[in-house]
Amino acid sequence: MKVAARGQRGFTLLELLLALACGALLLSSVMPVLSMSVAAATSSATTDQTDLERQAAFAVDRIARVVRATAPGVPTLATAADPTTTGAWLAPSTFQLSGAAPPYSLVEIRSGDTVPHVLADSVTAVAFTELPLTDGRQLVQVDLTLDKGNASTTVRSVMRMGWLQ
Repeated sequence: MKVAARGQRGFTLLELLLALACGALLLSSVMPVLSMSVAAATSSATTDQTDLERQAAFAVDRIARVVRATAPGVPTLATAADPTTTGAWLAPSTFQLSGAAPPYSLVEIRSGDTVPHVLADSVTAVAFTELPLTDGRQLVQVDLTLDKGNASTTVRSVMRMGWLQ
């Protein structure tokens, strides 16, 4: 006795298994490329963050060296109209922003030099603040913010003027 053939609806188990195997093969060849692109994007953001932190640390360290070497009793920062520059306050060095629009460069201009020394790029904000006297010596607070791409860092450092003397 013959059974009448009915119209086939759906897929057989063998067809489904073959489709899964083909999909797995295709995904296995694409996954390394995708993982490398994700790793590259993550590495780029990490590299930017590390670079900004390194620049900020270098700039604040350089400013701290000059502040500590400056004799106390020099004209105060309060006489400066612009908190983004030290003016003659830390002579013979002056720290200021350079550039027409953000991001700026933080530069040091030393007396006798014709070329400013760049301490940090990608600077969006810097502020020099004179804090109340401690032990007869001025305290200086430096706030520095750097932004680059998706990375940013802000550093605040307080240092005593004339510490090396």
